[in-house]
Amino acid sequence: MVIYQQNQEEVLKRIKDKSRAKPGGPGMFKHYQVVVKRVMAELSNNKLEKAKETAEGWSNNFPPPKIQAQVTCKKGLAYMKHFLKEMWRQCRMRVFVMLAWKNEQGEVLFRMHNDNEALGDGDSFMKTKD
Repeated sequence: MVIYQQNQEEVLKRIKDKSRAKPGGPGMFKHYQVVVKRVMAELSNNKLEKAKETAEGWSNNFPPPKIQAQVTCKKGLAYMKHFLKEMWRQCRMRVFVMLAWKNEQGEVLFRMHNDNEALGDGDSFMKTKD
């Protein structure tokens, strides 16, 4: 992830040049790993060492807010839906999620997610009564 984040423009340009796939499109992903490995192989030892240090820092602590915001926007909903489905599948637990996060501009965004009607014989959390 660090190599991609630090060399995003180059990675996307190479994928587009090689495959004509749009960034983020389904055709892009089959070329992603190969291109990132190639970019990584071309890095100087100094840049590669700095990327490793950054990766360790992100793993031991967390990525910077800008990276967190990008990941949240791209993958947050999918992660949450997976969590809801697994909680239902493994525990028969209904989950209602309230989310708040900062986007790349630093604005706080808020969302509620209730997927209970789509899971098994579940009712909407909002329709649940004591």
